Amino acid sequence: MASQADASSVTSPEIKRKKRSINFSNTEILKLEELVKDEKTFSILTNKFSNIVNNKMNKDMWTKIAEVISAQGIAVRTADECSNKWQNLKRESKAAVASEKLERRKTGGGTLTLTAVADEQKVRIAEMYKDSASFNGIIGGLDSDEAGLF
Repeated sequence: MASQADASSVTSPEIKRKKRSINFSNTEILKLEELVKDEKTFSILTNKFSNIVNNKMNKDMWTKIAEVISAQGIAVRTADECSNKWQNLKRESKAAVASEKLERRKTGGGTLTLTAVADEQKVRIAEMYKDSASFNGIIGGLDSDEAGLF
């Protein structure tokens, strides 16, 4: 009986959960896509160098993007939220490209159209990264999955 009283008198630390913000709306996603698609912005955000100056420029760019998206009045967005949303959109587009390539191999070839699997948004994002090795592989490299290589 004494142990129950002792246990109830000890207060456990309250776990504070971060309040979840609302999902990005379609207009916010389109605005995010439009802002990232800008040539200057895109070159800053996709810069491969990671020194103090470039990291600050990247962080400042995400802050500006968050301000513009927040100005739409739907929700207040942080730079981290916008950056994470863009990374998720990019990941989904990459998955759609990979799935389309897999389907194309099953059917015997053809051109990569992304119409069967991906929606328009994923196609637009894939187009932005069309020269990226992470989307298309290394140019001139061999794919060991291709038939007849070995």
